Amino acid sequence: MKKILALMTALFIAGMSFAQTSADPTAQGTDSYADTKTRIIKVEDKYADQHVKAKTVDLQMEYTPLTGDVIFYYVCMQSSYDQGEAMNTAMAVFEDFALENKYKHYVYTKKDKSHPYKDERGIKMMRYTSRVRFTR
Repeated sequence: MKKILALMTALFIAGMSFAQTSADPTAQGTDSYADTKTRIIKVEDKYADQHVKAKTVDLQMEYTPLTGDVIFYYVCMQSSYDQGEAMNTAMAVFEDFALENKYKHYVYTKKDKSHPYKDERGIKMMRYTSRVRFTR
């Protein structure tokens, strides 16, 4: 009975150590952790025809490759903010992003939001946020 118990314990320990090394992608030299990290993408403003009223905008995306989730940020001065222009810019950015990354569709995961705030210099700014999920 002691031999069977000792053998089962040894097999259990060996199985656990094997499972830990095979489940760890970095142990095998693979780079599958790269798909789980959220990437911050600074979008170049080549969409000036989409936001005519706002001359200076800051476009940024948070992209998670594993799930295809994207959070898009459109930031400009509050006085030159227009909701329609922000939405048109977001749609143009999403279409270009889908083409570049070989996605076919995207769906909105939450309602778009606009948030006024003051920056560090006390200037009134507006942040438009749009959340989508891309699918292949």
